[in-house]
Amino acid sequence: MKKIPYSFSFICMAVILSSCSTKVTENHNWVKFKSREIDLTPYFEGFPYSGFTPFYKAGKLFYYHQDTITMLKQVDLDGHLDLESGTLISDIDFSTRNVWGMEFRKQDGSLYWLGDEENDEVINLFRLDPDNGEIKKLTDVPYIFGARWNREQSKVAFIARLGDKENRLGELRVLDLSNMEEELIIRDNPDYRFTWTDVSWQPEGKGVVCAVLKNADRTYGNLVYVDFSSGEWILLTDLGKPRSFPAPYKEWLNNEEFVYLSNENGFLNLYSCNIRTAESKMLTNFDMDLSPFEMITIDGEKYIFAIVSNPIENEMFLIDSETGEIVNQQKIDINLGIYDSEGNRLLVSGTSASQFFRIDELEVTLNRFSFVSILDLPGEYKNQIIHSKVEKIEYPTFDLDPETGEPRMLHAFLYHPVNPLPSGEDMVMIESFYGGGNYFSTQIQILAEAGIYVLSPSPRGSNGFGREFSSLNDKDLGGNEIIDIIYAGEYISNELGIPPSRIGVFGASHGGYATMRLLTFPGEVNGIKAHFDWGFGISHAGFSDIIHFYQHCNIPDWVILEAGDPVTEQDKLNDRSPIFHAGKATGKLLLTHGTNDSRVPIEGSRQMADSLAKYDKEFNLVEFEGQGHGIKGLQNQKRRYKTWFDFLETVR
Repeated sequence: MKKIPYSFSFICMAVILSSCSTKVTENHNWVKFKSREIDLTPYFEGFPYSGFTPFYKAGKLFYYHQDTITMLKQVDLDGHLDLESGTLISDIDFSTRNVWGMEFRKQDGSLYWLGDEENDEVINLFRLDPDNGEIKKLTDVPYIFGARWNREQSKVAFIARLGDKENRLGELRVLDLSNMEEELIIRDNPDYRFTWTDVSWQPEGKGVVCAVLKNADRTYGNLVYVDFSSGEWILLTDLGKPRSFPAPYKEWLNNEEFVYLSNENGFLNLYSCNIRTAESKMLTNFDMDLSPFEMITIDGEKYIFAIVSNPIENEMFLIDSETGEIVNQQKIDINLGIYDSEGNRLLVSGTSASQFFRIDELEVTLNRFSFVSILDLPGEYKNQIIHSKVEKIEYPTFDLDPETGEPRMLHAFLYHPVNPLPSGEDMVMIESFYGGGNYFSTQIQILAEAGIYVLSPSPRGSNGFGREFSSLNDKDLGGNEIIDIIYAGEYISNELGIPPSRIGVFGASHGGYATMRLLTFPGEVNGIKAHFDWGFGISHAGFSDIIHFYQHCNIPDWVILEAGDPVTEQDKLNDRSPIFHAGKATGKLLLTHGTNDSRVPIEGSRQMADSLAKYDKEFNLVEFEGQGHGIKGLQNQKRRYKTWFDFLETVR
């Protein structure tokens, strides 16, 4: 959620399916849709690898191999990677748990991560010994916001969340890996609450920098330095400046100065800060978001390698770490992610709306960026999984851009299927939230192979266009962001000549809520009238009652930021909740949800199903047993798409 990711006959009412009666061939991988067959095998078994995490200090790449279960393997980093030759290091089914932020500790050769055991987001620190496959749970708290090693990798500082809502309590603790003893350093208080954060150790191990929220308001993220000797923290950032989740970097410039990423000037930029004087200095001043970045060394000097991007363009920069001076820069047409660095070399990933995936080693010098591919997909495989042509577009929404005085234009990617459905059967699916990103989507390509157009827009509130645009939907959940998608429906209907009855919306989490909100939209919000006769919608892991969601989710501060105060704004939040407008629902709705979802509990979909049933509305509810906020595992993924296409078969 914003501001750290399904057979039906003609629609039956209030049916919870424990299995799907889909039209498939004997190998159970082919799905029939509108007289065409879609083979799911290439998408999920043609390249059955994911979760790549390489480490220079380990000399290995760790990754998941998805077979009947999702297993963890390793392969040596010695040139072009042969994933088939990887060594199995754990045969537990990783589709049944979350694994976040995997790290390698050279002292014991083990892997460490934050995660859970049952897809329920009870997040703790775990260790895996690759030699024997043993996994050990090292902490026992309800949730860990963030953790990081000291320089010697002998201790881990972590932020534990022990309570929730009015009983909320957070603690900074340090785990000594030599004896596995925990030390409580400091507790938060109602004025300053710990939050999701990177933890950055002072080089000599005297303390750490981490993020706190002023009055639990995500708009006002701040950094504090916690001194271990005194057990107290020092506020380092200006309380009056809005900023979202400032992130301290792991490596410091010296014993007193660290680097952090913050959007306090409107876009994500780099700053340095002195813990003794609490003075910050802006190192970069880009008008696009800078992220990710890594400190590297060239000829013994420290530099910052950074990616500056939005969903439309990307550029690499080499920056002097002391002065912020740009030493070198180069535009690229893909999104780069950074895995690891050593000296002036980096292991990076590359993806885009039209490129699935690759891993390169990038060598950075003062005057050039040199890529060497170490993992790419075979050309024949790419042809099996790419079935669309991508077009960058802009479309007008309802209001004026304050900078130009002209209609506000919103970015979107339009995916044209190479082999579209025939006229009269053609169909469009629109992402209801979290769209517009320049990344490869297997989901979109499967829909394109089925002949379906996909529009992926960035409505207000989306990330990538600066803090101001991202905050346009703060306290306005279900408001103007919904109007933006209604205008997207009108635009694409006119552009492609496809009637609303064959245009639908889909999304997960916030996007699942937005899907339900769009199909039940009462016609006016914030004094703005809008209407579109959606033909259908697919909501995964969505919430239908905002106040119930607040009371039962594990991210209540997100609800307050995005929707408002459930106590003082109850009427508004009820009016924005799809469950209270179920009688106005148009189109057919498919609801899917994991039974172990703690982020958005499954009651959000079950309650919506109950409300729709009271009004004899067309819907289906499909539950995924044991799944959390996302859908993981080979068989679950296959079941998901078989369910989707059986549902879409009913759209006319």
